[in-house]
Amino acid sequence: MERRQFLKNAASGIAAAPAVLAQRKPGETIGVAVIGVGTRGHYLMQEFQKIPGVEIRVICDLYDGNLARARKNCVNDRARTTKQWETAATAPDVDAVVIATPDFWHAAMTIRAAEAKKDVYVEKGWCLNLAEAKAMRKAVKDNRIVMQLGHNYNSEPTFHKAREIFRSGQLGKTPVIRLYIDRTRAWPEWQFFQDYHITEMPKDASPATIDWERFAAGAANRQRPFDAERFFLWRKWWEYGNGIAGDLMSHLWDGANFVAGMGIPETAVTQGGVYFWKDGRDVPDVWHVIFDHPKQELAVTFNCTFNNRHYGEVAQFLGRDATLEVSPVFCRTFAAEWKPEFAERLKQAQALARQVNMQPWDFGVPPEYSMKRGELQVSSHWQDFIDCVRSRALPRCGVDRAFEEAATVFLSVEAYKRQAKVRWDAAREEILTM
Repeated sequence: MERRQFLKNAASGIAAAPAVLAQRKPGETIGVAVIGVGTRGHYLMQEFQKIPGVEIRVICDLYDGNLARARKNCVNDRARTTKQWETAATAPDVDAVVIATPDFWHAAMTIRAAEAKKDVYVEKGWCLNLAEAKAMRKAVKDNRIVMQLGHNYNSEPTFHKAREIFRSGQLGKTPVIRLYIDRTRAWPEWQFFQDYHITEMPKDASPATIDWERFAAGAANRQRPFDAERFFLWRKWWEYGNGIAGDLMSHLWDGANFVAGMGIPETAVTQGGVYFWKDGRDVPDVWHVIFDHPKQELAVTFNCTFNNRHYGEVAQFLGRDATLEVSPVFCRTFAAEWKPEFAERLKQAQALARQVNMQPWDFGVPPEYSMKRGELQVSSHWQDFIDCVRSRALPRCGVDRAFEEAATVFLSVEAYKRQAKVRWDAAREEILTM
């Protein structure tokens, strides 16, 4: 059955009957299938097999080179390899499925696995459009499976500390959250093959080693001739993903949602375009979004460029009484600049600037708090998933959070494509043009 039929069936309510999945017995081995073992999937396979009581039993990919590498690095020498994802998603000896394929296949694979009563770890972005998100949510809930979305900031100690700080109230009223991800290298962003540091196409990439027909079966243009660049660098085209919105914005926005719990925005406005990397991509390399939450008196902005990384990556929570900054590598707070006591801190910073022969404006006031390495211990995102597979508890980034991420991504994409401000109709769960 093809991807479109899966989604049609799911949307119309054709699915396996709900069943309560029991807790696993202590020490019971969890059998895992990994679908997609390219750059991210190969990493996830290695991380999951490090977890005690987890065994990789099926490895699925459409490129021979990915299958061979994964098979070589799989601890379980009895693991089977296949190019048929349906087989991997429904294998009797598989308890959980890890999906790390291009985004346009996430919905069909998640739904099929859910209907087979397999728990699912699926990479971000969750899916391509709102209809898919609704069908995935229904399949997950109807079949009562554990589903973890691969936003691993939910399992970063810095974001856990940021949530603690935010919820303490020490920031005061916080009407603005600013999100930045700026990236660039000597080569175009998203130009990697099998791993992030490999920037050249595999020499054996051809119709003989890649099952292009199965890859294209889920795409809008199923008749497109073989194109190895689209197979490996799929993030560059709307046909296969949601560009910066699905790949990067979703990551940091979900991290902010984990901290602040703001949920789906009420409105969105998006600007951007292909302004720098003229390499055939049709998704923008500049993406700027304003999300508004008027009932919460909150605005959330996201800015991304692929030609400069001066600011790098950070989520800033601009409170009246303090500023909170968080990323995967730091969590820190700064005093409110308007308060009288800040003048003394500024004076001290300027004195230090003079000692090292710097201009006062080039030497910032240090944070009041900066998280130390090892200050907080948090289990990994994949460990959390396996723990929930055993206990049937709700994982850190479960289905409801996944739906919030998806709706937010689609709001920004629709605002861009419609060239208009769009609104989220919460009652009907639809995106409307204002």
